[in-house]
Amino acid sequence: MKKGFYAFALFLIFFSCSNADKKKEAADAKAKLEESNNRVVGVGMIVPEKDIIQLSSPVNGIVKKILKSENDSVSAGTPVLELDHQLEDAKVKQLGSEVATQAAQINGDEASVGEYEAKYENAVSELQRMKRLLAKGAETQQAVDDANTSLKSFQSNLKRLQAGADVSKSRLNETKAALHVAQIERDQKIILSPVNGRILELTVLTGGSVDTQQSFAQISPEGKTIAVCEIDEMYAAKVAVGQKGWIRNVGSLDTLSTGTVYFTFSFLKKKSLFTDQSGEKEDRRVRTIKMLLDQPEKLLLNARIECVIDISGNHK
Repeated sequence: MKKGFYAFALFLIFFSCSNADKKKEAADAKAKLEESNNRVVGVGMIVPEKDIIQLSSPVNGIVKKILKSENDSVSAGTPVLELDHQLEDAKVKQLGSEVATQAAQINGDEASVGEYEAKYENAVSELQRMKRLLAKGAETQQAVDDANTSLKSFQSNLKRLQAGADVSKSRLNETKAALHVAQIERDQKIILSPVNGRILELTVLTGGSVDTQQSFAQISPEGKTIAVCEIDEMYAAKVAVGQKGWIRNVGSLDTLSTGTVYFTFSFLKKKSLFTDQSGEKEDRRVRTIKMLLDQPEKLLLNARIECVIDISGNHK
């Protein structure tokens, strides 16, 4: 009897524990379902708000000097890289000498023009004087004709000198324009940072070549750090600006930073983050969102993360 009683008691205890476990499992499942209904998870990346700038050169060339290093801060207009520009320097120097020579030529031409202007005015006065004397009978017609011929000669020479001075001025303007182009070509050999920011990566060495088709540096612009996330189309409509959320490493439950959704694209597109191949076939589309982070200081740019968005407010 006692053995049967103990067996029955053990059965009751086991049955009671089993029911408790089942109730706990059911409660946990219900909690997870409610949690999943209140959250949307998407894959994302940590990036600067203004995106990473791929710095390239406007011209081909050989690297002469590397003026900045990785992790250096830069301001807009700060030289980052200098390509060899000996040929451009020589051209600028040559054209600068030509400008100086032509400027001196113009000074000489204008001096000659001034000299002949004075001679022409004297010739005009002399002709007028001769005509007055001729009217009084004190001078001959031949003298008047000679004075008139001299005046026309001075006038012709004056026009020729003025034309020569105009040509010299035109040549000077052309040479100045050529000098300006040469200076631009030389300045293009010194690559400047287009923004305030920090250099993330440099992929060139002194003596190496740089071409216009490939970037040689990455610059993170000064500003906020954000998470760009892609939300599956099934949940895309549930995400809205102003919703709170957080980010975590893929496969982890530890929160790296909290944040707020501040921008959502108004259309769906193919997945673009972390695709293995450019032509990879995608069966589903995604909605891209941007989340402003509250604690971005220790986050690594380009890090792959998960964005968890709290959408519980949608059900209120």
